[in-house]
Amino acid sequence: MRKTFARRREKSEPMELDITSLLDILVILLVFLLKSYNASNLKLDLVKSLSIPDSKARDLGRHAVILQIDKNSDIWINNKKIGKAKGADKVNSLYDFLKNKREVASLEAEKKAKTINLVLHKTLPYETMQIVMHTSALAGYTDFKFIVQGNY
Repeated sequence: MRKTFARRREKSEPMELDITSLLDILVILLVFLLKSYNASNLKLDLVKSLSIPDSKARDLGRHAVILQIDKNSDIWINNKKIGKAKGADKVNSLYDFLKNKREVASLEAEKKAKTINLVLHKTLPYETMQIVMHTSALAGYTDFKFIVQGNY
């Protein structure tokens, strides 16, 4: 007779799983998602004759003066028409309005007082945009944020 020696299997200890790499990936994803999250609640009421260009970026900029120019070159600030974007060097009605608004701004909000959100019609000529930006800069608004429509 042949004897076979059967080995008893020893109970194996539970395997430890190293999840350090998985946690690294999850932290990176979390940081990426938090960085790309836009919690801005800026809402714009656009004038009827304004159609803005598209963008893939969601950043709406800080809350500041909202300057809109429609296809007829009419200038609107906070939905109030102040004139036309016409002029060789600067737009006087825009300059006067922004200069008065800047003087009223408090010292606490100095950075905010330098920012202007531009909402421009997509067919607006470059020369008009350049004159408006130049006029805004002369009035003390040197930080420009362009507001465009996103396709989400």
